[in-house]
Amino acid sequence: QWYQRRVRGPFALPLAKKGCHVHANDLNPESYRWLLENRRINHIPEKFIRCYNKDGREFVREFSDPIDYVLMNLPASATKFLDVFKGLHSGSESNSGRPVWVFCYHFAPVDSPEESTLSAVESVLGVRPCDASVHLVRKTAPKTWMTCAQFTVPESVLRGENPAKKTRTE
Repeated sequence: QWYQRRVRGPFALPLAKKGCHVHANDLNPESYRWLLENRRINHIPEKFIRCYNKDGREFVREFSDPIDYVLMNLPASATKFLDVFKGLHSGSESNSGRPVWVFCYHFAPVDSPEESTLSAVESVLGVRPCDASVHLVRKTAPKTWMTCAQFTVPESVLRGENPAKKTRTE
């Protein structure tokens, strides 16, 4: 299942049209209204895309179903919300060991976009995921890249363990 923390439809609708089960969220009520309208216009059944109008952290924490993929597509703030994964699987045997894939957009300086993106991820999670990769999406300004970090959330983070002195593990 795909979970999109904030969305106006550019990722959620195409995924749902391909038959993926998508949970799309936007805190902005107007964006949420248009997400519902676009779902209707595109004839996408609710069983493929469920729409929410909630705080991003609340949105992720409320799910009892396992989360497989999370797309965080607002590059100005997405990395700040990565803390939602800390302890996500604590107290849940059913989710233990189940990977959570994250695609997290970020704005990075042109001189070191990959390292800047990975450092932003690490600063929030407390550990740099060992499988992390960074895709350069496009230049958004002369000195800024939009990037997308792709990684699985380390199991230690999902269990809520203190990552002190851990780097590039798991």
